[in-house]
Amino acid sequence: MGDGVSGKGETGAGHLHRLVLFSDAVFAIAITLLAIEIHPPEHWRGVADLFHQMGHKLTAYAVSFAVVGVCWFSHRRVFARLVRADGGLDVFNFVVLGLIALLPLSTELLWEGGGQVVLVYVGHVAVIGLAMGLVWAYAAFVGKLTEPMPVGEAVFVLLRVALLPGLMCGLTIFSLVKPWGWALLAGLMLGLNWIGRRLGAAPKAA
Repeated sequence: MGDGVSGKGETGAGHLHRLVLFSDAVFAIAITLLAIEIHPPEHWRGVADLFHQMGHKLTAYAVSFAVVGVCWFSHRRVFARLVRADGGLDVFNFVVLGLIALLPLSTELLWEGGGQVVLVYVGHVAVIGLAMGLVWAYAAFVGKLTEPMPVGEAVFVLLRVALLPGLMCGLTIFSLVKPWGWALLAGLMLGLNWIGRRLGAAPKAA
């Protein structure tokens, strides 16, 4: 009987804790590799010329750094609402981590240029968001791994987690070309925060 209780703990809170630690390690490695892949040009004259030649690489790095940050925040918010983990959650989470680990490659493609490459990069980030949405959908609606919450709030979390990375990435790259796009990005964030606060303040269903 004692072994059964121990085993149950390992597949519950202990399992969740180990999964979060492993996930954080993958995010940390991915964000570190973004910088490791940046190499200075062979020939440059002065600081201004150096930054001119590396501008596209540094811009791609900044975008991907922000992307990893947004994805980590989404991942943290999802897992903060979980009370336990199971094998199904492991599988969906590993899909997310596999896509995150590919971001250094997509970033290298991004700084090598081309409109189609930008679409590939934004598509990659959008797929990460969708995979994160699958993690939440499984945890909230299938595996019942979350804390109790109203269905409306759970659906809002699903939409935010699934769509926000791709939307923010696309708007960020758009804003680098059209500065007024930053206003759209700010409006998106403010709107989502307002909706989230309203749902959080709503009375819980009996």
